[in-house]
Amino acid sequence: MKLISADSTRVLGAYVCSDGFVSQVVYFSPKPDSKWFNDLISGQVGEENFTSKDVRLASRHGWELGGNAVATLEAKLGTNPSITEIYWTRYPRAEAQKQVAISLCTGDSSQSGCLKLFAHDRNSVERFCPSCKAKLKV
Repeated sequence: MKLISADSTRVLGAYVCSDGFVSQVVYFSPKPDSKWFNDLISGQVGEENFTSKDVRLASRHGWELGGNAVATLEAKLGTNPSITEIYWTRYPRAEAQKQVAISLCTGDSSQSGCLKLFAHDRNSVERFCPSCKAKLKV
């Protein structure tokens, strides 16, 4: 999982392969804001590449999350806490949608990316979103 952003009330991340293609975007929060999450995803990938039917809700316990999650959650939420996860996995339905991939702007060894999601042709590997790519050409 690549961490996109984190603050005291939420953690946003994306599961990406080494080429930056996104398989799932996850959002953890004690009190999640599904409108914020849906607006963020659709705003970055485009409404034509997003459907709220692909968004799911789950409860997660620290032991499921690994690392220091148990201690971190207990410090913030008390004994035996759970946290809510909202996650988006894109399931393209139409043939045109299947030709589009979603990637995370991760950058490369010379420059890091902005960590925003973006859509592009599935037959190309894109490490920079259009905005970052435009800045590189200046």
